[in-house]
Amino acid sequence: MPGHIDRVALWALACLLPCIALAQAPQWPTPQDIDRALKANPFPGAGRIGSQPIPQPPRVNPERGAIDIEAIARSKVQLPNAGTTSGVPPVALRIFITLDMPRASLQLLTDQASRAGAVLVLRGLKSQSMRKTAAVVGELIGERKVAWVIDPEAFTRFAVRQAPTFVLTLNDATGNEAEGSCGSGCITPAGFASVAGDVSLDYALEAIMRRRPEVTPRAEPILKRLRGL
Repeated sequence: MPGHIDRVALWALACLLPCIALAQAPQWPTPQDIDRALKANPFPGAGRIGSQPIPQPPRVNPERGAIDIEAIARSKVQLPNAGTTSGVPPVALRIFITLDMPRASLQLLTDQASRAGAVLVLRGLKSQSMRKTAAVVGELIGERKVAWVIDPEAFTRFAVRQAPTFVLTLNDATGNEAEGSCGSGCITPAGFASVAGDVSLDYALEAIMRRRPEVTPRAEPILKRLRGL
């Protein structure tokens, strides 16, 4: 009986080995299989390819409440230029700030810059992001018309070491034309007056006039606009 069982087991193993070999060997298509597949699904010709419509790119609709960076840039991120071709009056007063200043101080200076026609100057981006910077500045400015600019070289030109610093240029060339010839490695000649400290704009202008009485004709009109006179 054991010998009979061994013979049956050997016979079953002999039948199983070809099946295992067939299962492991890849079944490649024959030339006849390839011809039949090509006849059933021929390659498209040039005419058929040209007649196919070109798919349109997907439309991405921004969510409501998203920040329109372009709108903010068009309306607020423009520093008036003193070039004779632009016809825009030169900028006489700059307020150098950082977005890390106390919120109450930023709101006060933004409101006063709007009334006085001053420009807010930032050294760089918040968290190295233009989107975050525009969002914070846009929220700060709101509906007011305030010019602001990111100009790290201006901090060197006007020897600004802390914020806020208020800079009043004594002539138009100092604040505008000189910028084209004075880069980040030089300081603008003493054609400006400045005062630094966490104070209001009117206090800063009065302090500048006390220190430099000769700037009074340039500072007084700004002070009157600021006070609505």
